[in-house]
Amino acid sequence: MIYEGIFRRPRIKTNKILKKFAHLFSGDVINVSGSNDSDKNSSILEYYFGDYDQGQRYKDYFLSADSYLVSNYPDDKTVINIPREEQIMLDLEADLSDELVGRFDVVFNHTVLEHVFDVFKAFHNLCSLSKDIVILVVPQAQKIHDYSRGYADYWRMTPFAVERLFKDNGMHVLHREATYGFSESIYLFYIASKNPDKWLSSFERTCPADEFLSVCNDGTKMTLLSFWHLRIDQIIRNVWRTLWLKK
Repeated sequence: MIYEGIFRRPRIKTNKILKKFAHLFSGDVINVSGSNDSDKNSSILEYYFGDYDQGQRYKDYFLSADSYLVSNYPDDKTVINIPREEQIMLDLEADLSDELVGRFDVVFNHTVLEHVFDVFKAFHNLCSLSKDIVILVVPQAQKIHDYSRGYADYWRMTPFAVERLFKDNGMHVLHREATYGFSESIYLFYIASKNPDKWLSSFERTCPADEFLSVCNDGTKMTLLSFWHLRIDQIIRNVWRTLWLKK
């Protein structure tokens, strides 16, 4: 099956950002609502013809972690590749149990909050799970998705919303980046900490907020390269759909 670049390309970009920083973090790490913990395959052949869910595990990004767990919603039927001992069941809209509050050194959450209706409770829970670091990826602009798999799609976030939510939960932004391109979704990537002084030497070049907002707002500009990327992408998809419908 062919998977559209609007989903694939921003994920590849945020994966590359994560690889720059994940090795810095030790201790106990959790990928919250991480499904099968897959980063999605990013080779050019897999991009057009392969299995979207056969990529590397995010577990392998956190080279310094002492432990790594994945949480999932109790009724999630899509999880098939994670051993039971590496999973916990967690509803982000419910109160955390006492043993989970401050249980992890690093909380990682990738493109989940748009699917949680009580996003304020979910964001609070992500921060409460962590002793220190929260790594968050959320869509700023993306087509409605995954409702056919049973996940409603409620929200899109601006940088103003993400930074206010971190501030209200006692966290300080260490790093911020945005993906952007004409024919793809826009993802926001954040790393925030409860102990920012500990990380000053590692995050000295954090993009200033004003510059970051400028990048996000410029995400709709089309370059000649992105124009041809879009056209080629559309042609390949249309050819594939035509051949498939003839079967």
